[in-house]
Amino acid sequence: MKCATTRELLSAAKLNRDREFAKALAYLEAVDSARLPVEEKWFCDLLRCEARLGLGDYDVGNILQGAIQYYKKSSNNELFAKAKFLYGWYLVSVGRHFEAHEVLLESYLNYKRCDNLDAVQRVLNYLALVQFQTGAVEDALKNLQRCIDINVELGNPDNVATLQRNMAVVQLRIGTFYDALQQLKRIEGDVAGQSENNQYHYYLVRGMLAALLGDVALAHELIARTVELSSEFKREKAHYFEYVGWIHILDGKFRDAEKALKGGIELSLKIAPESALVSQSKRLLADAYLGQEKHDLAEKAAREALKVAGKINERAEIAACYRVFARVEQSRGDKVKACDWFAKAMSIFSAINSRYELALTRYLAAMSGLYDNGERLALLCMAREYFKSENVARYPRRVDRELAVLRIPTSRIESSDKDRPVFIAADRGMKSLVKLAENIARSDLTVFLTGPTGSGKDQLARYIHYYSGREGKFVTVNCAAIPDSMVEAELFGYRKGAFTGAEHSRAGLFEEADGGTFYLNELADSSREFQAKLLEVIETKAIRPLGVNVTKRIDIRIIASTNHDLKQRLRDGRFRPDLYHRLHEIPINLPPLSERYDDIVHLVRHFLAQCGYDFDAKPDRTVFDRLCHLLADRGWPGNVRELKAEVCRLYLLGDGSIGGMVECLTSDKMTEREALIRVLEETEWNRSAAARHLGVSEGTIRNRIRKYGLKPGRRS
Repeated sequence: MKCATTRELLSAAKLNRDREFAKALAYLEAVDSARLPVEEKWFCDLLRCEARLGLGDYDVGNILQGAIQYYKKSSNNELFAKAKFLYGWYLVSVGRHFEAHEVLLESYLNYKRCDNLDAVQRVLNYLALVQFQTGAVEDALKNLQRCIDINVELGNPDNVATLQRNMAVVQLRIGTFYDALQQLKRIEGDVAGQSENNQYHYYLVRGMLAALLGDVALAHELIARTVELSSEFKREKAHYFEYVGWIHILDGKFRDAEKALKGGIELSLKIAPESALVSQSKRLLADAYLGQEKHDLAEKAAREALKVAGKINERAEIAACYRVFARVEQSRGDKVKACDWFAKAMSIFSAINSRYELALTRYLAAMSGLYDNGERLALLCMAREYFKSENVARYPRRVDRELAVLRIPTSRIESSDKDRPVFIAADRGMKSLVKLAENIARSDLTVFLTGPTGSGKDQLARYIHYYSGREGKFVTVNCAAIPDSMVEAELFGYRKGAFTGAEHSRAGLFEEADGGTFYLNELADSSREFQAKLLEVIETKAIRPLGVNVTKRIDIRIIASTNHDLKQRLRDGRFRPDLYHRLHEIPINLPPLSERYDDIVHLVRHFLAQCGYDFDAKPDRTVFDRLCHLLADRGWPGNVRELKAEVCRLYLLGDGSIGGMVECLTSDKMTEREALIRVLEETEWNRSAAARHLGVSEGTIRNRIRKYGLKPGRRS
């Protein structure tokens, strides 16, 4: 064996950077490490590990740990960062994602100190992979975009193409197919000029997209091009089998899928037995068995997949395994277990924003025969909304056929009840949202409303209750207003003498809502005690008042709302994950008014009519348009609530004339100041009360007080 100079080792390093791993490894294996100085010996070992990782050989963990210890004691921060990066790569490949995340973060920080942008973007790419596998999709996409920006700055078009393809992979997996296609279009013109590895992944992802969007023939044509390109790389070859199996499942060729997936699993187990590749392939094999009605084999394959997915916390595959279990229990006639597995699967897919898998699960659940018509209608409408938005051709016709049978209006919808709530929506997106609300109203699934304060969550909750056909009350609960000491008494009620001061029996809020809708306003502000009691009722559908020994069954539909980032509260430990997943069955997000320009005109007209303005008198259309234009130019941080307060204020100041309202708006600084002074004086400078009166936030009141230099007792 030969010795090697530093220059020769650097040449091998370049081969690794160019992904010429086989050439680099052949060169390095001929080097006698024992004859090298210690520094060169560890550098040579690092390069060997890198080449072996690139070729799908992951038996390098111990060597890399030794390299980390060596470079930790040395002053070579860059090679310490490299050793950490390669160990992170190894951990990702064998499915140890949590460990990988920490190791890669250390590598990132050390490379950043060395100002090595090329290495920084490489580490970020792997961090994005870890985040994607564990369900932190938004973080993954942000890091990939940072990688792209760095490579644009460095002038590396090949790397930009690679990262855009990686972005497309993430978007493919979460179901944003249009975005994935747009990413691939940016690089498709130069595919032939890219590396074989880039070509391989481009055809693989583009082929899978074609299959998911309904063009199976194109999918097979594109996937076939990857065969020669993947021959040198074990992992890529295993991915080929996985994707071929997936395409066969979509095409209904379940035996062909089984054959391809078994070949991929055999290869994957040799590469890394506890990796995402194994869990994904085994779960797809379970789907192939379901297609052949081999339910016991499907359950066995899914349990094996779940064992691996659970170890590496691959949440999308965990949820997909739950979906398999639901369909197995469905075949056995166990409705309770099947519905529970479907609910768990949908909850996880919703939490990680896996849109395609969530829609597919909703569709399969709706078609299972396990749910009543109201819930089927809700599930199908939500699935259809996604399939239509991403142009997934396989399902919409089937969904439409089912919906045509299920869409039977209730007597309440047909009535002319004066109490019927109004929800103004002219914006295209809002119209779609309101239609969804009407369609899901008749189900018992929990609705979770999100959106900024004043965007209309309370009104939409009442709207859903009205269209639900439920005869019981609409009971609103301010979640933040109930102290822990009173949670049980307020929610469950109590019998006379249950505690000191309980002089009369009293029904709780849950019982009051029996047969109707229980609306949890600002749920994110609730205490942990409140959350625990709420979860108990959701799971048991029963309550027990204080001082009573027997439970009582209740029938309530729960709608919850918040204007906070509930996912952040989950991360902070301020909200229970199990409750979040239980409540998140039908998420509806209301956008701010600033994104609903078309709604403003109709809202202004509606609020003016409420103020008593007579539109039958045919006002000057030009003046009305001018009023709406002036109002639409504002930001509306308080959203619909603030707009309503402003229209009412202007109506009073303008003496009921639209022209007068326009005049007030054009001299708005004075009118805003005067209105603020008047309200502050009426509320004795209580900023919270003033904010409620004007329909804005307390922070807005403080800002306006500073803006106009106001002080209590002084008007000028």
